[in-house]
Amino acid sequence: MNKQLPFLHSLLILVLVIFLVSACQQQLAGTIVWIDVPVNNLTLPDPQALTIEGHASSPSGVSRVEIFVNEALLAEVYDLPREGTLSSFQAGWTPTASGEYVIRVVAYGVDGSASAPDSALVRIGGGTATPEMTATVTATPVITLTPTISLVPEPEVLFWADPQTITAGSCTDLHWEVTNALTVVFGGVEKPLTGSDSACICETQNYPLTVTRMDGTQKIVYVQVTVTGTCTVSDTTAPDAPTLAVPSNGLSLGCRSSQSLAWLPVTDPSGIAEYQVEVQRSTDNATWGAAPGSPITGLGDKTTVITTECGWYYRFRVRAIDGAGNVGAWSGWSYFSITLI
Repeated sequence: MNKQLPFLHSLLILVLVIFLVSACQQQLAGTIVWIDVPVNNLTLPDPQALTIEGHASSPSGVSRVEIFVNEALLAEVYDLPREGTLSSFQAGWTPTASGEYVIRVVAYGVDGSASAPDSALVRIGGGTATPEMTATVTATPVITLTPTISLVPEPEVLFWADPQTITAGSCTDLHWEVTNALTVVFGGVEKPLTGSDSACICETQNYPLTVTRMDGTQKIVYVQVTVTGTCTVSDTTAPDAPTLAVPSNGLSLGCRSSQSLAWLPVTDPSGIAEYQVEVQRSTDNATWGAAPGSPITGLGDKTTVITTECGWYYRFRVRAIDGAGNVGAWSGWSYFSITLI
């Protein structure tokens, strides 16, 4: 027996281990992306608005994230907000019918590197499934990019803040000029393709501008307003009451286990520290009591999701508290109902 064979066998195993470790380290060090919301295998009783959220990272920085639903491009997110080495992204999506939907995201580094895709399956109602998609995980995923030719012109988007750096409590103007697009949404409200808005804030903020292409897909661009210093406590004026938006007052909705609530944001020289939401429900649309989980406090965004039961009447109202602690007035009540079917 050749005594060198055991030695060569051990050497071969050592070389293979070193190769695999090196490959894993390169993968971990590359561009990566993952979906935070919605969670995989989420089931909803019927079509409703969803927010797709996640994070991405790349040694060279993340240039954009592409979001697909059943392999159709939903949105491209550029100039992602960044905290440390992580960049965050989000996009709105409303399914139009029951069925199964596969959400897939891919991130691209500034150096052109593409991440392995991450995906999440969402089931809506009891409709038939869309074509099944399976994912195979390998140690070294290979990304194949197929060039496509599109006759749809790419939107030209200019989005900036003037000034981009302000002292705490000061105001800035956010401007946009968009061409080759269907719609522009800023602050949750559809705006003209060319327009502006103002913001008075006490801390650094990232503002998204959502542009809908001619083919219905979205392009989301961010601009950051940097704030120096801190707001003083001389502000004694409470913020205005928010205007309620979703669901619209008096709307009757089909049976569902949850419902999104949304309102238009308000501004204040001291910034908005939080929104508070009070939700009540009734079986006869006359005698009202607090809904489970109400009141909802500490909301930094202009939306929240509540648990609902079929056959109940609901109403909600919202107020804002600014950075100086001034508590704003409640909005009026907005009523909606959840049917038994």
